[in-house]
Amino acid sequence: MSNLHRNLNKDHLTNLEDLPFRINSVERLPVLAQEESCKIIKQYFDYLESLLGRKHSDPDVEQLRTLLTEISGFIRSEKSQIKDDGYIRMLNRLTTIYAKGIQLEDDKAFIGTAVNYADIMNTVSKSYTGYDYTEPVGLMLHYMDKLFNDREESWLEVFEYIISMSDSHVLRMLKEQHLQEIQNWVEEGVDNLFAIWDEQLDVINNLSNEIYLLDKQVLLTSRELRKNMSQVTAPNVIYLRDIHLRNELDQLQEKRKELVTARTGKIELSALLDENIHEFGERLTEIRRNTQIQLAWSNTAES
Repeated sequence: MSNLHRNLNKDHLTNLEDLPFRINSVERLPVLAQEESCKIIKQYFDYLESLLGRKHSDPDVEQLRTLLTEISGFIRSEKSQIKDDGYIRMLNRLTTIYAKGIQLEDDKAFIGTAVNYADIMNTVSKSYTGYDYTEPVGLMLHYMDKLFNDREESWLEVFEYIISMSDSHVLRMLKEQHLQEIQNWVEEGVDNLFAIWDEQLDVINNLSNEIYLLDKQVLLTSRELRKNMSQVTAPNVIYLRDIHLRNELDQLQEKRKELVTARTGKIELSALLDENIHEFGERLTEIRRNTQIQLAWSNTAES
């Protein structure tokens, strides 16, 4: 365990395997005192913040997700023995880290790990209900909205973490006044819109490729027919080969019409889906803003 407390050189350790504080197996850990657990989590957060805070760099989102998953698993286990004051320090630190993402233009690392952030908040809320989760919930709603607008299906995971958090006065209010509308849409299948939309785009792309290949066949067949016609020695004679070519050309052109009609239908369907996604996204943003206003008002009223 002494390696876990070794000073971390953030400038040189970029490989996860080189990080001395990592918990490779929660099961193999002994039960730790709170301060020891908090020290481990702090080192995780220090490294996480160092990666997220680097300017002009492109953090490895998968690496960040791995770290956050390890933190969540450690907190969820019985080995951490974290008490209320430890939870408060941890929640304050992680909330401060993710609040910085709102101010950044390049926030893709924050958005890409929003599900993991929500997972940790959800996990802690079940063990410690005395914390004011107003700001963390506001951050989760912000990143959920961003994920939806980026057409990432993981927006739903963030939403599910929010609604499954242990109820506080604030969360009960949000679920009753704002989040129920989103839940109703989810039950009606809005979570499938991205998958259906992507599927239609794939079909459109495949149909376009078929039309392209068919056009090449039409061009080659037309050229061959024109070549034969230019080489005719007896103008009044109908050659069997040309009859076959004309029939083939007619079939190709008919097939092309069918493919174009099918593609037009798919384009119209994808446009309708895109419109539905856009409308839901606008409503989701509106709900998020109303929710954050409600959160701010409630926080002020309680102060």
